[in-house]
Amino acid sequence: MIYEISRSVVTVEATRSVPGDLLEGAADEAVHRLITSGTIIDSVGHIIVAAVSVTGYDQIVVRFENRQLPARLVGIDYHTGLALLSVGYPLGQPVRLTEKHGCVGQMIVAIGNAYGLRASPTLGFCAGTRPDGSLQFSAAITPGTIGGGVFDLAGRLLGMVIGGIGRDGSGETGLAVPAHKLPTTVNHLLTRGDRVAGYIGITTADIEISPGIELTPPIQPASAGGRRLMIVEKGTIVTEVMDDSPASRSGLRKGDLLFSIGNRSIGSAFELMNRVRHSAPGGVIELGVIRHNRPYLIRVNVGQRQLSPVGNFSAGQLTPSPSAHTRDSIYREVERLKRSLIKLENRLRNLGP
Repeated sequence: MIYEISRSVVTVEATRSVPGDLLEGAADEAVHRLITSGTIIDSVGHIIVAAVSVTGYDQIVVRFENRQLPARLVGIDYHTGLALLSVGYPLGQPVRLTEKHGCVGQMIVAIGNAYGLRASPTLGFCAGTRPDGSLQFSAAITPGTIGGGVFDLAGRLLGMVIGGIGRDGSGETGLAVPAHKLPTTVNHLLTRGDRVAGYIGITTADIEISPGIELTPPIQPASAGGRRLMIVEKGTIVTEVMDDSPASRSGLRKGDLLFSIGNRSIGSAFELMNRVRHSAPGGVIELGVIRHNRPYLIRVNVGQRQLSPVGNFSAGQLTPSPSAHTRDSIYREVERLKRSLIKLENRLRNLGP
């Protein structure tokens, strides 16, 4: 079984140029090389990967056994954080997707690149589905495993690895996008390109209120027959507002209690996140907010969610560009020698004639 499912996993190598001064003593220009994994989704050369492992990179190469093929980025799904690559050539065998939506308590096998080995398996258990819709599983993963797969013991894909909980995004607990979301994602990227998502720039946490807060909602439908009291027993509290974000510009503050979006109540942070992501960038959403025990209605212009390239160099390799000059490192060494000479001169003066 391990051999069969390993033939659905490839190594993905992405490279981009970065300033050499990111590492002390490095050259003026260096190459950031990130090694992760990908999963073969069909028989015509399409591979699905974690979007952060390819976003912002100049060149993407897919390795499988003794083959090395340049890959083209077909599109990015900003809802799931997945991306689709094409190598234009069939590789290995397409992955088999599970028909189930849950896996709690099942033994699983996570497979992906680990320290240079294309398909290293680790055993663990599926812990279940998190509030944000991702699968949580207990199996040791490395940064290179991202983009690999989590499989059941029948060899069917349960989910795509997108990260881990622990230092540097790795550890004994992994996170995956459920397999049942992949067909919709792949179809959208193939037929329509990028799938954009809304963004307002806040982090929130669920909160239950007992006893509930009685208030008059800022807006009622015309059919409601006049204003009526509303009891807020659940909501989500703003824990952080990103600088220069749509939320910041609209006046949202840390500590605000959000209880509605678009005149519909909010039951959880996941529900809020999901509805924001499905809001069209450039549009406006109305958030019901309780601040200092008073209700407000705040209009927020929806931005577009972006993904930043992985900046953790432990996930890849940083190597100097062969053509780069090293004058900055020489200047630093000269300055170090100057400081050493000054210290020696001071010691000689203290010794006297």
